[in-house]
Amino acid sequence: MDLKCRIEVERRLLHELAENYGINDPRTLIKSQELDSVLNQYNELIKKQKPTA
Repeated sequence: MDLKCRIEVERRLLHELAENYGINDPRTLIKSQELDSVLNQYNELIKKQKPTA
């Protein structure tokens, strides 16, 4: 699965957890951290692909 798809999946799961359990529930917080990690990976990949001027 590419990172863009994984980001969308993680985002959807995070939204569902927040709706069902609230934003302070440990499950929601863990999923938020997982999404942050995937977003950081994506940002690093984008930075490497951009040419520096």
